[in-house]
Amino acid sequence: MAGTRLPRLLRLITLLQSGQAQNPDQLAEELGVHRRTVFRDLDLLRKAGIPCFFDQGDGYRVAERFFLPPVNLTIPETLGLLLLGKSAEGSRDQPLGSDSVSAIRKLISAVPEPMRSACLDVMSNVTVQPSARVPGDVETRYHRILQSCIDEGRICRIRYRPARADEDLELELHPYALHFAARAWYVYGWTPHFDDVRVFKLVRLGGVELTESYFTPPRDFKVADKIGKAWLLIPEGKVYKIELRFAPRVARNVMEVSWHPSQKQSLRRDGWATVRFEVDGLGEIAWWVCGYADQVRVIKPKKLADMVCAMHQRAAAGYDA
Repeated sequence: MAGTRLPRLLRLITLLQSGQAQNPDQLAEELGVHRRTVFRDLDLLRKAGIPCFFDQGDGYRVAERFFLPPVNLTIPETLGLLLLGKSAEGSRDQPLGSDSVSAIRKLISAVPEPMRSACLDVMSNVTVQPSARVPGDVETRYHRILQSCIDEGRICRIRYRPARADEDLELELHPYALHFAARAWYVYGWTPHFDDVRVFKLVRLGGVELTESYFTPPRDFKVADKIGKAWLLIPEGKVYKIELRFAPRVARNVMEVSWHPSQKQSLRRDGWATVRFEVDGLGEIAWWVCGYADQVRVIKPKKLADMVCAMHQRAAAGYDA
């Protein structure tokens, strides 16, 4: 769940359970959000089965008999949480990183002895190497602001520097969703500058300014639909059937990873691996193919083979210089 919404929902439940009914204006002031956000959160609580209701002439409250049930974790679930905790430790400075560690520790503390100590002992021999990530706190800072905008349906203005531009863009943004991919966070949203839904990388933001204007997000928007069959994030409007052949030196390494939902593969008797994909666009996958240098051959389409060949030639020319 969203990083700012979860603490707010828990705070809302606490207010509703206080025994003193509160009207929407009072709740909005307590939570520091707009009235429309309060109504949206109340609706979410009802859908989750929390019996909140409006006491006519008084305000909102939660049925007195309602309480959050205790969490009873099994041994495998406890071990799973401890493993997640080890993974999250290396990402404390990333969006929701420290919050994840804190939440996991609270859940683990509720595990009774001696099961907790036994699980901690098992996990003491397990290590997790942190993956590459964006340095600094830029993502965390803007992640919180944008998540708040998404929750409230608030329009913001962003300053953004595209990867291949020398000047920043000043854009109005209606943020729809946050998305994590390839070690970085992105925000999807509609902008009148392009009259389209675009994706922006958080680390390239130079500023986010909240406005006092609001928007109604489309109910049917899904990040998965926007990505479609793209290799990573950006579809180009044409789907290609791709066939690659990997040399024995890297064949099994490639086959051990699911790179794309469309992936199909087979290992030949000579040790070479044939891997096939259906991908929208060639720009993103071309960079991935180049990463395997002389250990991969593009069988089809020819357009991708030509792209990869040209990229290698330019790289070689740089060394010749």
